[in-house]
Amino acid sequence: LRTWVLAEVAPYLPEGLQAETLAAICAIGPGVFRYEALAALAPYLSERQLAKSLTAACAIGNEWDCSQELAALAPYLPESLLTEALAAARAIGNAQYRSWALADLAPYLLESLLTEALVAARAIGNEEARYKALAALAPHLPEAERRDVLAEALTAVRAIKNEQDRSWALAALAPQLLEEERVAILAEALAAARAIENEQDRSRALAVLALHLPEE
Repeated sequence: LRTWVLAEVAPYLPEGLQAETLAAICAIGPGVFRYEALAALAPYLSERQLAKSLTAACAIGNEWDCSQELAALAPYLPESLLTEALAAARAIGNAQYRSWALADLAPYLLESLLTEALVAARAIGNEEARYKALAALAPHLPEAERRDVLAEALTAVRAIKNEQDRSWALAALAPQLLEEERVAILAEALAAARAIENEQDRSRALAVLALHLPEE
């Protein structure tokens, strides 16, 4: 409840109360969606307060919470703090959470930090997590490099063993590919969806895939 209240009042705080509110947010423990209150307050924080928020995010002791708080802060961080945020993202042990953090930081990273993020994405062992990070970074890269990174993402997707996850991933990646590649990728996604043994999961995968298929 406290997190929700702080998130609701954050946009209406008179100038000068941000520091006190930030202290109250940082005092909230992990596992209670602290990031929601932080996201609401972040647009009103000074650079010094953003630095304090970033330190709190890194120290929260829960990697899921850390990834969510990095995402909440990312749009408001100056370049100097984005370097620290990327280091925090790279330090996350869980592959999925690390992938989410890299993806959420991607739109705000300058060229040198994008290179670091790309190295971190390529180092992710889990195929699904690696493809998500690569696909999120690709739109922010120069055209020539973007094509190579998308090819790497596609390779990672094709290595996903679960047919439902692979079908969804192929469908999600298809819009970023060239038109001549897209048809073949969607055909792969359809084949993966049809191979799902569980009828309910197969129906769900086909329904998701239908959103990406051309009308004809």
